[in-house]
Amino acid sequence: MSINSIQGMQSALSNGIDSALSVNQDKGDQGFSAYLKNSFDQVNKELNTSDKLASDLAVGKNENLHETMIGMEKAESAFKLLIQVRNRALEAYHEIMRMQI
Repeated sequence: MSINSIQGMQSALSNGIDSALSVNQDKGDQGFSAYLKNSFDQVNKELNTSDKLASDLAVGKNENLHETMIGMEKAESAFKLLIQVRNRALEAYHEIMRMQI
């Protein structure tokens, strides 16, 4: 492998990062509440997909157990992360409410 190909990969990677940052900056204008709503929607979508995979496996439409388990674990991880974010937000809110003015 030559050094030129590595430099080409680095430039392609940096171009990809720059384009991803510009997309995120456009989304960043929406605000924190829009970001949270989008996150809630994604977690809900993961949970619905997990339920569908489990019911398809139970009925016999899907015989792929490992895909079902992967989907269920992804949904569980996303839900646990959502719960932790909620807990941290509530802790921050309570801390602010305890502050003396």
